[in-house]
Amino acid sequence: MIGAVVPVFDRRDNLELLLASLERQTNTGFHLVVADDGSTDGTRQLIEQLSAEPAWRGRLRWVSCGPHQGVRTGRARNIGAANLDTGTDLLVMLDSDLVLQPDAIALFAAAHHEHPEHVILGPVAWLPPMNHVTVLDAIASGDVGGLRQQVPDSTPMRVKGTFVGPELRAGLISTALAEPLPMRPEWALPLNSAWPLDLYWRIGGFDEGMNGYGYQDMEFGARATKAGARCLAHPDLWALHVWHPKPSGALVENQRNLDYYLRRHGPNTIIETDIDWRLWWHYHAERGGTVACHDQRLWAIDSSRTHRLALPDEGWLTRLGHCEHAGEPGDLSGVTDHGTATEVADS
Repeated sequence: MIGAVVPVFDRRDNLELLLASLERQTNTGFHLVVADDGSTDGTRQLIEQLSAEPAWRGRLRWVSCGPHQGVRTGRARNIGAANLDTGTDLLVMLDSDLVLQPDAIALFAAAHHEHPEHVILGPVAWLPPMNHVTVLDAIASGDVGGLRQQVPDSTPMRVKGTFVGPELRAGLISTALAEPLPMRPEWALPLNSAWPLDLYWRIGGFDEGMNGYGYQDMEFGARATKAGARCLAHPDLWALHVWHPKPSGALVENQRNLDYYLRRHGPNTIIETDIDWRLWWHYHAERGGTVACHDQRLWAIDSSRTHRLALPDEGWLTRLGHCEHAGEPGDLSGVTDHGTATEVADS
């Protein structure tokens, strides 16, 4: 049995588009749990209204994740997965800002039948800013392929914090792959993927210690990789991401979750290019950072000795995980100076 989970918080407009694309699936042999993390925009009313209609009766359910206490996407995914119908063996992971092609569930089902122990990954193309009604009309008329043609054929770029362009995971879904590949952390986007439910829980589900925007999927993927999970890249199983601006504070949350990931799983040359070295938590002792005195100033230095941040006083030593600091650090002329550490999160 196939069960799909979508976590949501105040994304009713986007959710309407996803539900419209799910309602038009050629394979209706699936059920959907909407895990609501405290929405106040009428999400519950929308789901309860649709669940009473013939197209969704018995297949659509709203589940509360409690009052909103910050974005807790991983927790919502776990709650949604825990509320899937008995007998579910394949978990389709979706986001509320996704539009699926009509054959998506059928393709997931066929791939799972052939590879029941493996993760199924489909490519995601990122739409540019578009009118809500335009997207809804295209879904209603069966022209999701026409929407796909609106995706710029260039390197993905950010527009107000959100990607626009083709599939991000270069090298994963370029040609049809006959055999499953070993999972890699950066491949585990939950937007358009399906996971054997027993594998999902064997890994431990999503880490509920990670809140806000970014890297929950990669942290989940890192544990899947260590568990020996294998994945099947399915180039025909494409989906579209609907553009929306990132909320205020999302980039800072992204950096905190990146730091959490690197402390838990160690260096990762692919994602470390995303580090903003102006932010003090990236210099923590758990990340291999050191502190030293130089020119009568206290400095935090990253593990590769390529970045430094001035510390206002010795009270920062404890904050960065150090009991005491070393002496002179030697030549710092080749170390990039990023100013002075501050409590302001987005300094």
